[in-house]
Amino acid sequence: MTENTPSLERRLDRLEQGQAKMLSSLTAIESRIEILHQEFQRTATTVSRFSLAQESARLHSQRLESFVSEVRGQLTKVEAALGKNS
Repeated sequence: MTENTPSLERRLDRLEQGQAKMLSSLTAIESRIEILHQEFQRTATTVSRFSLAQESARLHSQRLESFVSEVRGQLTKVEAALGKNS
């Protein structure tokens, strides 16, 4: 072998170092994916809770509208009855 040609041992060392760096990078990526997955789960839970709260508010609003409509109907009847008696 010539002096410029890396020895097999040096090449193997570089390959092992590269493999170690790749493994380290892969571990970091897996860790980040796990963190992102947890953040996604929390976000999904928050969105679900918000949707339930929104639906609950919508139903409550409908009940209030129904109640107001009923009160208006009764008020109209009372006004009509008072108008007949006057």
